[in-house]
Amino acid sequence: MTTTSIENELTLPCGVTIKNRLCKAAMTEGLADAANRATGKHETLYGRWADGGAGILLTGNVQVDHRYLERPGNVVIEGPQSNEQLAALQAYAAAGTRNNTQLWMQISHAGRQTPAAVAEEPVGPSDVALKMPGAAFGTPRPLTHEEILDVIERFAHTAAIAKQTGFTGVQIHGAHGYLISEFLSPDVNTRTDQWGGSLENRARLLLEVVRAVRAAVGDDFPVSLKLNSADFQRGGFSPEDGITVAKWLNDEKLDLLEV
Repeated sequence: MTTTSIENELTLPCGVTIKNRLCKAAMTEGLADAANRATGKHETLYGRWADGGAGILLTGNVQVDHRYLERPGNVVIEGPQSNEQLAALQAYAAAGTRNNTQLWMQISHAGRQTPAAVAEEPVGPSDVALKMPGAAFGTPRPLTHEEILDVIERFAHTAAIAKQTGFTGVQIHGAHGYLISEFLSPDVNTRTDQWGGSLENRARLLLEVVRAVRAAVGDDFPVSLKLNSADFQRGGFSPEDGITVAKWLNDEKLDLLEV
């Protein structure tokens, strides 16, 4: 009988080997500058974490659209990157990959969970507003079909920049009430087109993002996903839904699933 220890290496389906089984989960940093660019504070923070010995460090959510942030201070990657931004990302990645550490960029779109202070009218699958005590969120505008396709392209673009600048993997954020998980949830996604209704349609955005990201980074680069086990809301994404989606993800060249 073989005993697995947290100190054992782990080889992912893409072929990359992680030095141990310890992973620092994503925590939002709020350390970007006024233009939502990475800063020396990211370099300092992730360098210290890398020196701590974890096999994988997951970054705080990096947004694919500056209009819809989880909070001010998020890093945003969209469109052509300036030389200054690329250099800052490269320094961030170099620090976070010290000590043979994997540094994976978590990429996200906040959707309807964009604070009203950032966007008075956020976007989502439908016009179902978020009700969260003590927080202000506007009523979302449903995304058009063309805008959904743009979101998919944005995830792929951000993943490509992550690879280009030295991050060693990516994690797609499909949980915590942000845009992808909003599409998965039947009490938030009330669409009647190909992006809503059945679980297969509600999961279409997630699966298309995973496919686009994989195509952008190639087969030998780690691609992971953060997924809710359930929404814990009446009429929401259920544990049974989560199991079904996880089975579908087995066919999508995913390297790691965080539930």
